[in-house]
This record gives sequence, structure tokens and C-alpha cells, in this order.
Amino acid sequence: MVRLGQAALLVVAAAVCAVLSNLAAGPSRRLAWIGEYPAALTVPEAPLGPTPAAAALPAAPSAPVKDYPAHPDRPWITITGEEAADLHSRGIPFLDARRTSVYTEGHIAGARSFPIWESSVDDDIKGLFEEGADVNAPLVVYCSGGDCEDSHMLAERLHRFGFNNALVYAGGFPDWEKRGLAVEKGPPR
Repeated sequence: MVRLGQAALLVVAAAVCAVLSNLAAGPSRRLAWIGEYPAALTVPEAPLGPTPAAAALPAAPSAPVKDYPAHPDRPWITITGEEAADLHSRGIPFLDARRTSVYTEGHIAGARSFPIWESSVDDDIKGLFEEGADVNAPLVVYCSGGDCEDSHMLAERLHRFGFNNALVYAGGFPDWEKRGLAVEKGPPR
């Protein structure tokens, strides 16, 4: 009976430590509390006309990208560096799944910061809906390449929100840099 009491005390102490840690965390690392998702299961309707926020996305290609049809049955398709460069030249949006601090040090030119490990990621994804993003249009997702799984995790999150055409750039930012392609530094816009 004593061990059961000790176990219960440890569980309570761990919960208190977790709550205090979350309260002390900065905004980019803080976890949302239960009940802070008033519209979690609702998908906003796409606006009827262009919105001012739509300017934040790179211009959509003039013709639909036929090489990369939507794939609602799986969260992502992996693409190569050549394909990523081609899609970048077509104006397809690039989403950087790495932490904001890493994004600031250098990222693919025009890429938007969607840090999978930061609390803002769901709001960032909801922002795509507010901007009128097409859920079937390609979105290139990348991270640090190699063993990095952040891009896969972001692609899965996008898929859960209804985006059906995430393309994971397997080589990620290191491959992009090796190719000598356009890179930017600075905080998210």
C-alpha cells in the first residue's frame, strides 16, 4: 500500500512540475491547455475573392501543376532536389518545418516558417485557409534533410487539416545550399 501511495505522489509531483514548466515557457514553446481549441473541428470556408493576406503566399503558377496531383490517401510524396528547384521556380509555396531560430539563420528564399515543434504551427496552418490556399495545390515542406523528421511531421499535420498535396523535399535545406540555390536569412515575415 505504501508503494501505491508513493507512485500516486510521484504522478502528482510530475503533473505539478509539468504545469509550472509550461507556465514558465516562452510563447514559442508553450503548450496549449485543454479547452483552448474552440474551433478545432471546423474548417474555415475559403473566401470568395482574393484577400489581402493572400499576398503573403508566392504567386500561384499560371497553369495547374500537373506533375504533382493531389494525393488524399497519404500525407506526403517525397521529391528530389531537382524537383524542389523546379517547383520553387514555378512559385509553389515552400514551408520550413525547422525551429524559428534555425529558420532565422538561413532558409530557402521565399519559404515560410512553419516550425512543427512550436505552439504556433496550428495557427500557421489555419492561416493558410484564411489566405485562401487551395488544399489540393502542392506545398513543398522541408527541414534539415537526412534523419530529420520535422518535414514529415508537418506534412502529416497538414494532411490532418485537409491539405492533400504536401511534397517533402528529402534533402532539405542542406541539399538546397549545396546546389547553390537562393537562400535568405532573417526572421519570419
